[in-house]
Amino acid sequence: MSEASDSRVVIVTGAARGIGRAIAERFHRDGAVVVALDVDPVPATDDGRLTGIACDVSDSYAVDRAVSDIVDRLGRLDVMVCNAGIGGGAPVAELGDDLFRRIIDVNLFGVFACCRAAARAMIPRRSGVIVTIGSVFGQDPPAGSAAYGAAKAGVAALTKSLARELGPHGIRVNCVSPGHIETEMYATALKRRAAASGITLEEATSRERDPIPLGQFGTPADVAKVVAFLASDDGAYVTGQRINVDGGLQPL
Repeated sequence: MSEASDSRVVIVTGAARGIGRAIAERFHRDGAVVVALDVDPVPATDDGRLTGIACDVSDSYAVDRAVSDIVDRLGRLDVMVCNAGIGGGAPVAELGDDLFRRIIDVNLFGVFACCRAAARAMIPRRSGVIVTIGSVFGQDPPAGSAAYGAAKAGVAALTKSLARELGPHGIRVNCVSPGHIETEMYATALKRRAAASGITLEEATSRERDPIPLGQFGTPADVAKVVAFLASDDGAYVTGQRINVDGGLQPL
């Protein structure tokens, strides 16, 4: 893969599918050189500007090594998008230690590890953008989502702190919090919540869609558009913010 002198270098975690894939493809269309970090294989583009590296973000050594290798190969890191995450949950009385820790390890510690690696690469250049992917469930988690909600609330707090810490180094940090987005992970969670409530999937879908003022679920591309804005020059004076992409579900 060769670096184009006028292209940004972007890392997107969890980009094998869903929201992460849409974000990676958006940056690729905008002309960036994109490297996806994921535990699953990432389809590469024919032009070589979107490639993947196998990496579990909960392994900080693997994250540090991947980011270091990317910076050594491409010369810099302009944008880090911390998207990798997993679903899962259970009533708290049934929630085992291993599941709770795994959700926290990937969804919160993994974001921290990626932010730290990005900061180390960006501070010497005194520029860069970090975008974390939170969730509206970090603000209003449903029953049975204690670990996931706690992790995503932590992502929002981490983002605010890092924005204040890294701003003097010319680095902006923002959090995008999707609402109900049509992905495989969301579909799985919806089925789990339907089963836990003893209702049909259609009923569960209506319960979650009907309160949305725009009347529909979002798409991964809807999230990617906001991430692209925050990483662009148009977002140059935006930092430390949590921006919901939820069709108006959460109150202002």
